[in-house]
Amino acid sequence: MSNDAASGAPETALPLGDAALLSAFAKLFKEEVVPAIDERIAAVRGPLLEAYDGPTGQRSVDAKVNGVAVATHTVAISKDKFVIGDEDAFTAFAEERGEAEVIIQARPAFREAMLKRATYDKDTGTIVDKLTGEVIPGISRIPGGKPTGSVTFRWKEDGKEAVMDAFRSGQLDALLRGVPMLPAPGGEQ
Repeated sequence: MSNDAASGAPETALPLGDAALLSAFAKLFKEEVVPAIDERIAAVRGPLLEAYDGPTGQRSVDAKVNGVAVATHTVAISKDKFVIGDEDAFTAFAEERGEAEVIIQARPAFREAMLKRATYDKDTGTIVDKLTGEVIPGISRIPGGKPTGSVTFRWKEDGKEAVMDAFRSGQLDALLRGVPMLPAPGGEQ
């Protein structure tokens, strides 16, 4: 017998045949319900990415229950990335600062530090050290600011509870039409 972690009471083992039937039902339920749920979860992605690309440039949308925001879907935006575009220029830069190894290459830690500290100066069009303002030769910028193709999701405080309350009260019934549901004990739905 296993222990039921929630109540501390011993759990009675199911007969093997019943366990097999329960397993088969669970697999069927998962095959039928999970894809439908996944479709509903993903339903905001396409329209939100289209809205972002549209004239308004809308980047996020709140999910609301009774006019109160319970969660936010946001278009994920890539950040600028910096790579060594001119190895010779960057190595010379590292060497001037004593950050080159005997094989005359930038030390890996220096390379990593400079890539992390690199920022784009819009006025001069150069890559500079954000701590010193010094131009860093040999680093190229891969511009960010473009949608990554994914959308993030974050619950608002008490959002989960509000959605469950709305579900229990029937406010979401119209939205859930066509989604297979697990019957409640006693055959109620």
